[in-house]
Amino acid sequence: MQTFLFLFLIFAAFHAAGQSLGDTPQQALNHYVSFLNQSADEVDDRFRRVQAYYSTIDHSGNGRNLPQISPSRTLEEYYYKKAIASQSLTEAEKKRLDDSAKGLWKLLNKIDQTVKSLEIYDRLQDYKQDNFKKANVLIADLKGQIDQFSRDKTEFYKQIQRVYHRYQPYRANDPYLYSEKEMNDVLESQLELLDTLRYYLNDSKNPNWPVELIQKSILADEKLLADFGQAQKHIEYPASDMIGSFRAGLQSIQTLKKHAVDDFNFAARQSARHNNEFYKSFINYYNNDLLSWYQQFVKYSTSTRRLLDFPKFSPVFAVDVSESIATTRQRAQPFRDVPRVAFTIKPATSPANPALFQTLNAYVDFINESLRQMNTLQLEVRNYQYSVDSYRTRSGRRAPLTYAHEGFKVPVSEHQTLTIRNPQILPTYRASVSSQADVLLAMLKEMDALSVELIDYTNEKRYEQDNFQRSDEIMDRYVYLFDTFDQKKEQLYSDVRRIFESYPAAKPSDSWNVSGKALLRAVDMNKEILFGVRAYLKKETNQLPQPDSLQLEARSLIINEFKNLKGLQRLGRNNGLCPYSPYEDIAENSLKWSDMLARIARTKENSYESCYYFFNNELAYEYNKFADLAKVNLLKTINEPNIFAFRRSKTVTLPPEQAILSKADTKPVAVQTSPSVEPNKVPDKAPTSSPVSSTANGKSLVQHDTVYINRATVDTVYIDRSGPVSVPTSLNGFAANNMILLLDVSGSMDSPVKLPLLKKSVKSLLRLLRPEDQLAIVVYSGKAKVVLKPTSGSNTDEIIRVIDQLQSDGDTDGNEGIKLAYKVANKNYLRAGNNRIILATDGEFPISDDTFSLVAENSNQDVYITVFTYGKNEIKSNTLKKLAQTGKGTYTHVTPENADLKLITYHSSLIIHLRAENLIKRIAHR
Repeated sequence: MQTFLFLFLIFAAFHAAGQSLGDTPQQALNHYVSFLNQSADEVDDRFRRVQAYYSTIDHSGNGRNLPQISPSRTLEEYYYKKAIASQSLTEAEKKRLDDSAKGLWKLLNKIDQTVKSLEIYDRLQDYKQDNFKKANVLIADLKGQIDQFSRDKTEFYKQIQRVYHRYQPYRANDPYLYSEKEMNDVLESQLELLDTLRYYLNDSKNPNWPVELIQKSILADEKLLADFGQAQKHIEYPASDMIGSFRAGLQSIQTLKKHAVDDFNFAARQSARHNNEFYKSFINYYNNDLLSWYQQFVKYSTSTRRLLDFPKFSPVFAVDVSESIATTRQRAQPFRDVPRVAFTIKPATSPANPALFQTLNAYVDFINESLRQMNTLQLEVRNYQYSVDSYRTRSGRRAPLTYAHEGFKVPVSEHQTLTIRNPQILPTYRASVSSQADVLLAMLKEMDALSVELIDYTNEKRYEQDNFQRSDEIMDRYVYLFDTFDQKKEQLYSDVRRIFESYPAAKPSDSWNVSGKALLRAVDMNKEILFGVRAYLKKETNQLPQPDSLQLEARSLIINEFKNLKGLQRLGRNNGLCPYSPYEDIAENSLKWSDMLARIARTKENSYESCYYFFNNELAYEYNKFADLAKVNLLKTINEPNIFAFRRSKTVTLPPEQAILSKADTKPVAVQTSPSVEPNKVPDKAPTSSPVSSTANGKSLVQHDTVYINRATVDTVYIDRSGPVSVPTSLNGFAANNMILLLDVSGSMDSPVKLPLLKKSVKSLLRLLRPEDQLAIVVYSGKAKVVLKPTSGSNTDEIIRVIDQLQSDGDTDGNEGIKLAYKVANKNYLRAGNNRIILATDGEFPISDDTFSLVAENSNQDVYITVFTYGKNEIKSNTLKKLAQTGKGTYTHVTPENADLKLITYHSSLIIHLRAENLIKRIAHR
């Protein structure tokens, strides 16, 4: 018995000693941090449930909505018990930390109980008796408890840190401790910003989002990033990799902040939604990206150094904005122009360092982003002008004018990047390019202010008092701003490029440098052609530019391709890292100007928009992609604006006797004239269609005829019923499109003349689409689904990516596909636009009476459907033809020979027909 007792005591002593050796003070402290993290997760879970519940409460007082809160989970005790069970600290240290842990656990239970009380209240439906009075009280209590939790958690961690530093003093020469402090500084800086924010359950009011504070945070983070990771090379793998990942996490947060600053436009300032979205995203990036990499660093450093973990952030909220900021808006003030500071270039003796190169490219990025935003605004202003012109020419009862200003965003963060990086530029150059960028930003801010003024102007119907006087002043000012911005950005790019070219290349004979220089020369020549077209269409010259020199340059690119790209790996067109793809695209696209110029000369129409998209998407974009891939310093190029996207129009009222067109009438009827653009003329070949007759006021009207309307000014309407079909190259002058492609991807489409042919014909359509056009894709194969939500026509890369991923498999369920397509079409309905579903299939399928009724009902609401069939032989499908007829569309068979033409020709002509139909309806109404 004594022997047994002796052995037992030895074993117990050995076990205790082993535990004390394994459970160090740092480990004990990390148990407390684990408890903090679990507690933060529990609070976040309750917050999200209450936030979702509050959004379902009917605050109008009529009690129509039936809210429901999801049941919360049971609190997890494991981490709390493990924290207070540790014996590796002194008695005094343990008592203080245990007391804090017990207090936090008690508060956590209180939060849990409040949420459960709300769940019981909801399940009993007591809100029907007190109209959510108790719910509001419980939510207010929860707000106070979560605020207290946040404060207590912060104070608790400070206690843990003080104990930690007694066991592990900081030594700057220790790479692990140095990196720990470096990452802690970053985490603390993000917490400082997070602590100034909160989530607002009632998001209808403006909480005065601290945009200036966010911008200061961006500057502070840039300073942290500048010297971050200096000790990384002294740390063992895999802990060393976590430092790079942590840095990437901070850069992701920087991007989030920059986007949030740019997105904080007039529309975002009207409510707390922008604040709430940013707050949730910021917490997500902080907890699940930045902090997670630090936690991994602590974990992988254990074998060398036991470090202290860091707690998660838990959200706080307010029910309502305490004081909504009332904004007083005044008339937009003109931007302050600053004369350009001339400077003389002095050739440098050594190549540009990476920081300077990045700064110069940041100027190009700022210009390009500004142009993208300006194009968005041009389209918004143009649509407004169309509405004003229509309002002026109509008599009787008219719908009030409205102006939307949601898409335009001043690129403040891009400009802020220049401010951060400007010191990299020599002082003799810096003042000039910096002041020019400041002027461009000021112009964009004035554009924004003018649009905000237009919102108030239309909302308050001031046009009824001043007969559009202020509206006309704003439109005239926009013309000046758009044109002046175009000139000034060109000068800034020229100066940035002069600075870049003053530095010699590190390796002039490197293939990246040789090919990049050749490509840029070709892009410059393309730009000269574009400017020549612009001058011709503006009637500044009588001659179109000659592409002979450009064609020689393009041929030289093709001939010298393998010499220029010698040593660079060819990865294939499906690999986005292949330098051969943009090189070949620029060379081949440069040869297309000859046909484009001939078409402009032949039609005499304003085709600048197609040239604009061609240059930006097929040339500048490809060169910039090549520059991004380059392993040497290549300065990117700038895009060009569509200067004809918005032109001032002079409205002419239609005489009543010219309002209705008879069948024999083929003379042009002037709708509007423009002082800057010549009215269109009828092309030699025009699309044709079968007219559909209807009556109005006892007179016959011809609908679905061909209408030619200048995009910028809507000059002249022509009716033409003869001539073969031509393939259009532009949608200039046509209404915006809400197009839903309903594609059959069932197993029967698995044939070279079916699904591949379908993809080919859809891709052929993409080159016509404009930013204002919306394209969605619905597929059906067993189950219908949306594979591409409505996407701008400018985002061709995303559309092509979705198309390329389509695969044929499964059964056909066309009825469900049609229903889903109409749901998408109606959800994104464009007023006065072309709303159409295009069904593409390889064969007939049963169509229910309900589906036919749905199609007929929607066709009366201007949502139409057209059917394309694919395969070697034309399908004899009476059902599909009936479907197209019911949907006021057409039925067409596509073969390999006409796949590139059918969809384009049909798409363009149907828009023309609809435009004519709407015009005739409007005239008949008058």
